[in-house]
Amino acid sequence: MDYRKLDAALGRAVGAAEGDPGARDLLVLVRLTEPPTPAQLDELRRAGVDGTDTGRTILTGTLSRQDVETLSEQPWVRSLSLSGSRRPL
Repeated sequence: MDYRKLDAALGRAVGAAEGDPGARDLLVLVRLTEPPTPAQLDELRRAGVDGTDTGRTILTGTLSRQDVETLSEQPWVRSLSLSGSRRPL
């Protein structure tokens, strides 16, 4: 896993998580270096990333620790951040 691409909160969540490493229980913000290619879109979809039908470079998804590890090692992924719950202003 490339921990340099993970923010501190996601690094802690991945390190502290117990149970099934394949369980999709981490809400993650994925930043890409450029809009994804069709092959990259397929990999993002398999990992549980939403909104992969557009040319966006910032996506979200509910990922497993294994998915975070796989995506962190991809050169086209700029960073991965733990997404917090939204609160009203």
